[in-house]
Amino acid sequence: MRPDHVVSLYLALEADGIRLWLMGGWGVDALLGRQTWDHHDLDVLVEARSLERLCEQLRHFGFDFEYEWDEEAWWIEDPSWSRAEKLPTAFVYGHPDGREIDVHVVRVEDGGHVTTLWTVPYAITAAGLDGHGTVAAQPVRCLTAEMQRLAHIGYELPPHHLADLTLLSEAPVSPVPPD
Repeated sequence: MRPDHVVSLYLALEADGIRLWLMGGWGVDALLGRQTWDHHDLDVLVEARSLERLCEQLRHFGFDFEYEWDEEAWWIEDPSWSRAEKLPTAFVYGHPDGREIDVHVVRVEDGGHVTTLWTVPYAITAAGLDGHGTVAAQPVRCLTAEMQRLAHIGYELPPHHLADLTLLSEAPVSPVPPD
């Protein structure tokens, strides 16, 4: 996925009021302010209230549901959604051109408490959502470097994830909000 794809999708989703954070490879690259390798997908963390709209927007942009992460996904519903249906909390949408969006869901309460809504050996924290970075000079929200490190535990890391962990040593410890 090219940087312009990431930026245009991020801006369109944000404009629709969808609250999301970059994570995974693009999240690491955003923290560093540069693309470090070619990514076929975009990993995003989305707030549960935005999940229904996210799925609608992804379909609008030509993406189709591909699969859920069976071993991780929970099925949830939210009273703010227009339809009473359950949606998975860890899944992938794919585009005919090969791009993929890997989605994971959290619930952020008014007091700032974050509930991780899929099965992982760590918890997303409010402080972990305070990351800021850039993709192609566009400011984006992302997980902090510390949260990214935690998100790389509990599974056998492929080479590009090991490289991401090494690159995270270059990322700022304390995020700096965009101007």
